Amino acid sequence: MASVSLPVLIDDVAQHTAASPLDRIEAALSVSEELQSTADELVAHFVMQGRQQGCSWTEIGARLGVSKQAARQRFARQRCHISAPRSRRRRGKKADQRCSFCGKSGADGVELVAGPGVWICAACVHLADEIIAERAAERRVDG
Repeated sequence: MASVSLPVLIDDVAQHTAASPLDRIEAALSVSEELQSTADELVAHFVMQGRQQGCSWTEIGARLGVSKQAARQRFARQRCHISAPRSRRRRGKKADQRCSFCGKSGADGVELVAGPGVWICAACVHLADEIIAERAAERRVDG
């Protein structure tokens, strides 16, 4: 299996970017976001394939290290095939405010809370609260 190596990425950014350190930081951020987006799409592809072949959300969540609800919330609306690649996000711009977890846009009237370089919507806060409560309940049962 082909893998992505840090030295190759560093060389690529250095060769295709002006000598300014700030330009290289911006280019590295762009590459990082593209890699993360591609990695997310890769996982989504195989999650949807697993669902089509009969895997339950409980089984998928266990493999992902999350609850079945978290797995379903993240992947249930996605399609098996990858459509257009996501556009590059620039952090901090008002027009580009999106939940960093589910991608809902602030422009659509979704209330977002900002963190350091991230945004989160009320639905994802609620889901995180459910996951934390579920884990606490499991610990009480186990311990």
